[in-house]
Amino acid sequence: MIFTLTPNPALDITYAVPRLHVGESHRVSVTGTHAGGKGLNVAGVLACMGVDHVAIAPVGERQRAFFTEDAAQRGIRLRLVESPVSMRRSVAVLTTDGQATVLNEQGDPQPEDVWEEMTAIVRASARPGDVLAVSGSLPPSTSDDLLAALCQAGVDAGAELVVDGRGRWVTEVLRQTPALVKPNASEAAAMTGIDDPTRAAHQLVADGAWAALISRGADGLVLVTEEGRVIEARPRTPGAGNATGAGDALTAAIATGLDGTPRSEVDWPEVLRVGVAWSAAAVRQTVAGVIDRTDVDALLDDVEVTERS
Repeated sequence: MIFTLTPNPALDITYAVPRLHVGESHRVSVTGTHAGGKGLNVAGVLACMGVDHVAIAPVGERQRAFFTEDAAQRGIRLRLVESPVSMRRSVAVLTTDGQATVLNEQGDPQPEDVWEEMTAIVRASARPGDVLAVSGSLPPSTSDDLLAALCQAGVDAGAELVVDGRGRWVTEVLRQTPALVKPNASEAAAMTGIDDPTRAAHQLVADGAWAALISRGADGLVLVTEEGRVIEARPRTPGAGNATGAGDALTAAIATGLDGTPRSEVDWPEVLRVGVAWSAAAVRQTVAGVIDRTDVDALLDDVEVTERS
């Protein structure tokens, strides 16, 4: 079972315009309004691929009905935690040439009792062999200790921890428990002060990650494990489209590869091949959190995987 956690959910709105002109007014087409935030996007991809999951998210009363209905339509197994916090919005503006400009509201901090309830759900639900994927941002002024305690509860229950985020809270989690971390190249550079993705991945492992996977956009990804393995995967044919949900699709694929599989038995070349294919399939969609199985099947053979010492 894969559990996804969205600490800072959002109402995701996608607008389509022929071109985006800064400083001018635009008439837009609304191509999608979804229950969003990175963890829910991960869950959406898992639902598309028929992978068993539960998506945990704090949602207020005003948005509860919408989130419940949207999740049901998309096949997402949703576990909502009641929250008094107003929902933030995330607006993606997609142009016809595939460029996406995303405007994210920061959101408001969740009360401590909301964190305690989410932690209790993880502690009671997770089992050995499960995966807990924590994705996205934290609301401003959120204590790092709250999320670190939730992650520790998952690990104590036997779940494998996957962290897709950046900033001090990731560092705090790694101080307490090893995790697989999955930043993109710019996030990894900000966290480590190292621009080279492979060197940055090595540093994240030295900082406490049992594996560090750094995504590099159209250039694919690089994985460094605590055993010193360095594996790269990339699409042979760069794809064009909306890259907004590509990282979430990659997180979903990695979580699927880890689900029920001990670390020592993970077939990393195959997991990364699938991850690149799921990520490339997400680029073909106009909204995040969606992939098409037909696209995945067509893209799997277009991935090149190499391992070096």
